[in-house]
Amino acid sequence: MERMFMIVYRYRDDLDAEDLRALTKKFAEVGNAPGVIAHHTRLDGRGGFVLQSDPEDHAQAFEVTLTYAPWIEFEVVPVATIEEAFPVIQKVYG
Repeated sequence: MERMFMIVYRYRDDLDAEDLRALTKKFAEVGNAPGVIAHHTRLDGRGGFVLQSDPEDHAQAFEVTLTYAPWIEFEVVPVATIEEAFPVIQKVYG
């Protein structure tokens, strides 16, 4: 089973327009962490989510996360495709 991560992020509640300008500038400089498969933003302006393969360089991925920590709260959830997970689900519950 390929290990991937769904990273749900939300902008911190106390951010003002200047903070969001600084975050936008930082993202233009740094971009996504290594291994990002898809990056989606919420259209209500409150955050988004990233699907990321298990990065080869965990330190680099951690560094990118720390870069955005002043503006963003993260929740990291390990995930797999249903096609890969379903045989295990069937074995346990089938």
